[in-house]
Amino acid sequence: MSGLTQRASEWVYTGVWAVLTDLFRVPREPPALPAGSHESVVTFRPSEGWLNYRKVVFWIVLAIIDILLIGAWIAILVTNMTVGLILALPWLALVILPDIFAYVAIYLRYDTTWYVLTDRSMRLRRGIWIIHEITITYENIQNLSVTQGPLQRYFGFSDLTVQTAGGGAAAHPKGGGGGGHSGVLEGLADAASVREIVMQRVRASRSAGLGDEAQGVESERSGPEKGWSAAHIAALTRIRDEARAAAAALGAA
Repeated sequence: MSGLTQRASEWVYTGVWAVLTDLFRVPREPPALPAGSHESVVTFRPSEGWLNYRKVVFWIVLAIIDILLIGAWIAILVTNMTVGLILALPWLALVILPDIFAYVAIYLRYDTTWYVLTDRSMRLRRGIWIIHEITITYENIQNLSVTQGPLQRYFGFSDLTVQTAGGGAAAHPKGGGGGGHSGVLEGLADAASVREIVMQRVRASRSAGLGDEAQGVESERSGPEKGWSAAHIAALTRIRDEARAAAAALGAA
């Protein structure tokens, strides 16, 4: 029976998904690839643990709201039975229909969240009614941070926040819109591995701001031994000494 219920639920969701994607023109496929070599493309979604986490939060909030609504209807029924009976069906619809839509929205949010990495940039997309899509080039990345709360740890996923130049306090923490200063890869089963992939591609792009390896890049750019050869330094030293000698001769004269 549970298998039949599961299949029925999947059939209903598939139908709802088809209707909504057609109605709101929601893209069914991953976002178009950002610039870069297609051989290095990595495309993925949040983990199922992230989906389960959102469902648990949904049921907790649902229980609180429904208990309050049912309690309010019972109060009306006790106060005026006639009014309570008249409101029974509308009130039941008020309790059930938003729950159905919210539950379907959880799956839709999961199915419409995509992350695409190439060798030059990453593209993040989420949203149903309003689709948010952001592209971040590795050269602009300043910081990568992994966060995991207690419930996230229980469900086995983490969030990876990508901050770019000009980000920081002004960066949008969740969504990929934040003025182009940050993006969040939510619900990653192995955020550390994704972070390492991104860091390797940042190093390959000779970007700065991720730690010792970036400091090494900066030192290569600014170090005098990289900009001047030994012959250059010797010639400059000779010019300096000759200028000092000429100045001394003029002073003596």
